[in-house]
Amino acid sequence: MLDKVEEEWNLEEDNRELMKKIIIAFFLISLNFALAQDFQGKAEYFSKYILKYKQKDLDTKIDKEIDPEFQKAVDEAIKKASEKKYSLTFNKTECLFEEEQELGKPQTGSVFVTIDFSGGGKKYLNLKDKITKCEDEIFGKEFLIEEPLKVMEWKLVDETKKIGDYTCQKAELIIPVSENELKEYEEFLKKDSIKPQLFKMEKPQDKKIVAWYTSEIPVALGPNNYWGLPGLILELNEENMIFLCSKVTLSNKAKSAINQPSNGKKVSQKEFDEILKKKMDSMKDEDGNIIFQTTH
Repeated sequence: MLDKVEEEWNLEEDNRELMKKIIIAFFLISLNFALAQDFQGKAEYFSKYILKYKQKDLDTKIDKEIDPEFQKAVDEAIKKASEKKYSLTFNKTECLFEEEQELGKPQTGSVFVTIDFSGGGKKYLNLKDKITKCEDEIFGKEFLIEEPLKVMEWKLVDETKKIGDYTCQKAELIIPVSENELKEYEEFLKKDSIKPQLFKMEKPQDKKIVAWYTSEIPVALGPNNYWGLPGLILELNEENMIFLCSKVTLSNKAKSAINQPSNGKKVSQKEFDEILKKKMDSMKDEDGNIIFQTTH
């Protein structure tokens, strides 16, 4: 009788231990799931603009007698515009891409030139709501461009390379020439046939984007609102602009909200392009050349 009671007691102890293990396992699974849900990271990038023209090509179109001070201002503006730092704050379903603001050096000299290659402010993307939002401006007037998320048809390439500590795979994307680009080129050809234009417009071509992504960071996001790959994009080549990731910080702590851009008048991309074209056309002379004014 005593042996039977002891046997039942031992059985209950085994059951209690089993239940403890089940509870602990369930807790760990729940914790890991919660951490995965709260997953957040920040990637830091720097950009480099690749100038496609050669100085000798410009010398055939522009008077060589250029004010040295003006030339110096242009060179400094190109360098400043072509080398910038950005951050990409992201979780599994959304991201915010923005330029890191730095204190500028005081302007010296009597001539000031400003050039901007980036074309836009903060860029937000939401995979769950399938939307993108971008801040941009036209001569100081702010706009908020909202568009539905468009599928990017990437082609995966069997090439790998290391970027920092991450193994990356290559992918390519072809962006077809838009109707607006073709229309602008046709308008240029008409004007050029009547009166040769000073600056020639090249025939628009399909744009080839090359990305290097790592599946070691499983988020389908990247710089400049590029997305859709099975891993974070660490390097992006837009033909004349390169974004390269210099640092990635990951965290499983409770995530903070990713703030969506909100400044500016809400417009679609088509509406923004029409407003920009109208403004640029208003600055052209009778020959179609844009008139610039310099500050002395």
